[in-house]
Formats: sequence, C-alpha cells, structure tokens
Amino acid sequence: MLTVAGLASAQSLQGILQSIEANNTRLAALRSNNNATMAQLDSETSIVGPTSVEYSPFFGGGASGIASSELIVSQEFEFPSLSGMRKQSNAAQGRVLDLQYQQERRDILLEAKKLCYDITARVEARNILKTREHTSDSLLTAYETSMKHGNATIIDVNRIKMDRMTVHTQVVQNEGEIATLLAQLQTLNGGQPIEGGENLMCEMEKIAGNAGTSLEESIAQASLNATTHEVKLAQKAWLPSLTVGYRRNTELKEATNGFLVGVSMPLFNNSSKVKAAKARQQAVQAQIDDAVTQERSRQQALVAEVKQLEASIKAYDMPLMMQTLAQIKRAVSAGALTIPEYYNQADRIYDTMLQLIDLQNKYNRAATDLNRNML
Repeated sequence: MLTVAGLASAQSLQGILQSIEANNTRLAALRSNNNATMAQLDSETSIVGPTSVEYSPFFGGGASGIASSELIVSQEFEFPSLSGMRKQSNAAQGRVLDLQYQQERRDILLEAKKLCYDITARVEARNILKTREHTSDSLLTAYETSMKHGNATIIDVNRIKMDRMTVHTQVVQNEGEIATLLAQLQTLNGGQPIEGGENLMCEMEKIAGNAGTSLEESIAQASLNATTHEVKLAQKAWLPSLTVGYRRNTELKEATNGFLVGVSMPLFNNSSKVKAAKARQQAVQAQIDDAVTQERSRQQALVAEVKQLEASIKAYDMPLMMQTLAQIKRAVSAGALTIPEYYNQADRIYDTMLQLIDLQNKYNRAATDLNRNML
C-alpha cells in the first residue's frame, strides 16, 4: 500500500509541474517574446535589401508646369556570403534565447517543486497534530468519566483540555500555512487551482547520479558562440551592397530610359562594430569562467548540506516513536502513568516527530536544488 501511494504521489507531483509549465504566464510571455525576436531576426537575413522609388519633377521658366522629370526605381542586394553569415549569427542568438527560456522554466519549476515539498511537510505535520488531537479527545472523555467516579481530579481534566486547546490552535495555524502555500502554487499555475493540493504527499527527493550541466554555463557558452559569429559578421561588414534599378528621364515630350547600377561601400562604419563585438566576446568568456566556478561551489555546498541532513534523518526512528506513543497512551488509560507523566513523555515525542518532518523538508529542498538542472 505504501508503494502504491508513493507512485501516486510521484505522478501527482509530475502532473503539477507539467500543469505549471503549460499555464505559467511568465513562460507564456517569454515564449511570445522569443518568437517575435526570432521573426525579426529572420526578416533581416534576406539578401534582398530595401526597394527605393524616387521621383523628381523639374520646372523651367520657358515651360508651363513640369519641364522635365526623373523616375528611379532601385533594388539593393546584399552579398550572399554575408547573408549566410547573418543566418548563422541569428541561429546562434536563437540558441541563447532558447536556453534563457529553459533557465526561466527551470527556476519556475524549481520554485514549484519546493512549494510542493513545503505543502507535504505541512500535511504530514497536520496528520500528527490530528492524531494528537484525537488522543486528547479520547483521554478527555475517559478522565471526565473517571472524575465522576472519583478516580480522577479536575486538575487532570483541565491539563487534558489545555493540551487539546493548544493542539487545536496548531491545527488551525497549519491549515492556514497550507492555504498560503497553495495560493503561491496556484499563482505559478497561471491562477488555476491545484486539485487535491491540500492533501499533497510527495516522495523523498532522490539524488540524481549526474547533476547535469548548469544552464548558466550553457547560456554563457552559447553567448560566446553568438558573439563569435557577431565578430565575424562585423569583420565582413565592409563588403559592398549592390544596387540595380530602372531610370527614366523625361523632358517635355521626349523621354529616355536606362538602367541604374550602383555600389555601396561601408568603409568606415564597421571598425567600431568589430571592436564592440570583440569586447562583448571577452566579457562572455569571463562569464563562462564565473558560471563554472559558481556552479561547482553551489554543488559542493549542497552536497555537504544534503549529506548532513541525511545523517541527521537516519538518527530518528519514527516507528519507535509511534510505538512509544501507543504504549504510554495505554499506560495512562490503565492508570500506570499519571497525566503529568504522560504529557512529559508525549510532548517530547511529538516535538521530535515534528523536528523530523522539518529535517526531511530541508533535505528535500536541498536535494531539489542539487537536481535543478534535471528539471
């Protein structure tokens, strides 16, 4: 039964993450923006430049109206080699945009997964608090009956009532925390509610054997590739563009027709572009080094934290605590333990159980951080 429940929980968590990926408004906006950017880049890769139409009327003193006119229709063409390089550059920029989207997606799913583990911890704590509340109810009924027969005191009954009051307050607070976490999860889900989220139970996070390459490093590498293409493109910006067209001159009733051939030579406007592109290339190389260093440090710190939490969790014995609670409950019901003695032991056990849940949640959050590149 536990195995089946675990599989159902894992599928539920995966379903929540898939829903958030589909419904998140930030991701939807980023997808639209990236599509618009790529469409603009694609529109700039054509070897055909702008079409120009010029008309010039001339007026003279010996003629009424227009004495002569000139009509020029021209089309500018880019060298095919330059257009091909621009396509490669645009593809490299598209790769950067795609990886940046993947990074945003990863961070959103990481936030969502941590929220799911936070909810799971509250649900587990709620189950323990409900059990404790049920135990107090049964003890209160038993001791009120015993007090009627002179076998219990009002002090014992009031002690049970105070514990019941404290536990009920904790249950209400717990329910509020779950509602707050569900609201945050719903926001990530595009405002759509998470069905069954108030009872979400997720399995413990398993450490992946391969943490994967960080998207920060991949983005830096892709940016370096893009700036390399940018440098090459800037270095080829001196290539001329060709202009061909049709030209018509009219003078009174006579008209002449001809062709227009021109060359545009950008001799002086590419040196600054090359310098700027090379500077960006150097900056991106520094970003790669920083990304590698940051990721290694992050993983080392998380591995150490996960190991420490794992060792702490292993020191707890939940079955033993549950068994001990059942034993002391039977003992107090049989009169072998007084109410103060019972609560002296029960309070410590319940607190320890909640501490274990908190440690497990910290472990899950740290392990999720360690596995973030696998999302």
